Amino acid sequence: MTIKFFTGVKTYDELRKRYKKLAFENHPDRGGNTETMKAINNEYDFLKEHLEGFNAESKEHINDIEYREIIDKIINFNCDIEIIGTWVWCFRAFEVKDQLKELGFKWASKKKAWVWHSPDDTAKHSNLTLDEIRDLHGSERIKSYKKLYITA
Repeated sequence: MTIKFFTGVKTYDELRKRYKKLAFENHPDRGGNTETMKAINNEYDFLKEHLEGFNAESKEHINDIEYREIIDKIINFNCDIEIIGTWVWCFRAFEVKDQLKELGFKWASKKKAWVWHSPDDTAKHSNLTLDEIRDLHGSERIKSYKKLYITA
């Protein structure tokens, strides 16, 4: 297989980060090309299975499929989307709260945001702020939604 989208990727984390970026930029629901997205997915799946040191039966592999599916479902929602550690957070999401509930997101009242995580992930951070969690686990902003206001 010719590697076009993931050249230079050496670790699973690099692969996952590059995939998230490419998916955001090329997803058909965001104006991307369906064929390009298929090619990205095929190359990503191939590299996941062949990247040195990656165990296809690992928990990371299962979570990765779950993350891809959940991001695909929410990418066009009118909200900010951020992955902090292994959890997906949606901010300013009042307009889509019902859809988020249906997808298994929970309201984190102290954080003022909707959150989703794999059922396998049992980490608890209720006593930490979002900035402390970001510092602890790292974060990646997937989408920022800016509402436009028309003034007279």
